[in-house]
Amino acid sequence: MGLMPPKASLPQPAVWLPSDVAAEGGRKRVYLLPGNLHASEEPCQITTILGSCVAICLWDKERRTGGMNHFLLPASPEGGQTSSRFADVATGMLLEQLRAAGCQRQDLIAKVLGGAAILGHANRYGASLGAKNVAAALRLMEHAGIPVVAQETGGAQGRKIVFHTDNGDVWSRRV
Repeated sequence: MGLMPPKASLPQPAVWLPSDVAAEGGRKRVYLLPGNLHASEEPCQITTILGSCVAICLWDKERRTGGMNHFLLPASPEGGQTSSRFADVATGMLLEQLRAAGCQRQDLIAKVLGGAAILGHANRYGASLGAKNVAAALRLMEHAGIPVVAQETGGAQGRKIVFHTDNGDVWSRRV
């Protein structure tokens, strides 16, 4: 079962319990390391493992094209390095790759995953790096005018994420 659409204006968590998701239908497989991103016009299965990091999966429902980033930190320092390890840079780069593939912002939807409080206490989640990464992702999507249609964030465990770029399906399993 993939991520479920939200029932109200707030994104809702997903439930996924299969042991693995096969790359059927001739999909190319890509594994994202932290600080990486990938967009594909061709059917692709993108997989990553998240702890306090966050992944934004963007999918163009008209072109059936998508991409995912995997960032570690909520914002790049002013005058600092430009690296896809930061939410703002990674999201800008992903949007640019999708634009180059012919995607239009108004056709994009987002699914946001990750942001666990791996090293902290659950009762202090708001102060965790994971919470800051989630807030950055949601702010960036709001600023870009891209609706977040599903979200599975927070908690104290990491997640394995699988995203199919051709149909927008996303699965999440706690690890």
